[in-house]
Amino acid sequence: MIRLGYACISMATKNNPNKKTTVGQLEKLDPAGRQKKLRKVMQSNFFNLMDLLKYNVENGIFLYRLPSEFVPFATHPIAADWDWEKEFKWDLDKAGEFIRANAIRMTSHPGHYSILNTNNPSVLESTIKDFDYHAKVFDLMGLDANSILVTHVGGVYQDKESSLQRFADHYATLPEHIKKRLVVENDDVSFTMIEVLHLCEKIGAPMVLDIHHHDCINNGEQIEEYLPRIIATWGDRTPKMHFSSPKSEKDFRAHADTIELNAFLRFLDKVSHHNVDIMLECKNKDEALLKLRSELRQAKVEVESPPLVLA
Repeated sequence: MIRLGYACISMATKNNPNKKTTVGQLEKLDPAGRQKKLRKVMQSNFFNLMDLLKYNVENGIFLYRLPSEFVPFATHPIAADWDWEKEFKWDLDKAGEFIRANAIRMTSHPGHYSILNTNNPSVLESTIKDFDYHAKVFDLMGLDANSILVTHVGGVYQDKESSLQRFADHYATLPEHIKKRLVVENDDVSFTMIEVLHLCEKIGAPMVLDIHHHDCINNGEQIEEYLPRIIATWGDRTPKMHFSSPKSEKDFRAHADTIELNAFLRFLDKVSHHNVDIMLECKNKDEALLKLRSELRQAKVEVESPPLVLA
């Protein structure tokens, strides 16, 4: 059985947990004013998160990706004096309580500038700081290891093998609270499904299979041949995969607004006998998810897991 989810933004509401401010606005304020501004933004994000999670539960959506900007400027020097962890402890507790009670799986995808296989020490430092922030949010909410941080391998740097080894070396130095959540996804330009699978097996980290990315870059490998190994990287955790449809043949790497039903059905044939969470990465977000769900029902395909509400 599967569960479907979407990333960050609901199309059904304008109240999403990604409100932000700018460095320019904050620089105009004194330290007290900056904290007041940051506090106001984060309060809005908490209110919106709770509304959005309730909407998701009402619509049977139990997989959701939290926007990276949920805590404004969490890793930026301009907010270094702001103890958001202490100030919002109650809110984090309450959000975590709701998430656990409704068996929602929360995930995140640290920014594209977070590159673990970098050969630049300052970029590595900022990457680990970003991973630490994302992991800390889930830790403070009391979420289990199914709440993960998804990252790509990073750059090739003119030597793919060295770049893969550098990822493994840097991964080995990460704090355990990051390691227990960090998972690696194949990308659409540089590192294939096979290369990422080998890396994940080597370092002992789960692999997120992105089907669209595999269609963009591969050497003819068939997904079904490697699914058992990919799923095995998750151990006793539920595997997570990404699915999207290309915008067009000309713009194949870009995500379409919705999911192409027949392509999704072909993928389901490969994974329907596994318990898998599938994040839909399409422009229409939750609207696309609900549309796909309706189309699956019309096709008399019932594959979604029933909601599991914990006592």
